[in-house]
Amino acid sequence: MASAFAPHASIAASRYLIVPCEAEGHTDLAIIWDRLEEQVVDVITAAAARYVEEDALWDEYHAAPQPMADFRMAA
Repeated sequence: MASAFAPHASIAASRYLIVPCEAEGHTDLAIIWDRLEEQVVDVITAAAARYVEEDALWDEYHAAPQPMADFRMAA
């Protein structure tokens, strides 16, 4: 089975970057940075940032082509 072509996933992966906030008193936040526009897109909680990374790993795993086993039998 061929995997679905998903260019939006590869574009988002290379365009956006999640950066933890290092400001004093705000270590529980993370920033979504747009590399193309060079600006902050959104501010999210650091806990949500962990889920975003897990989702990216999940998408990467499922986007990889899966080897098909050959189940033919000799006649």
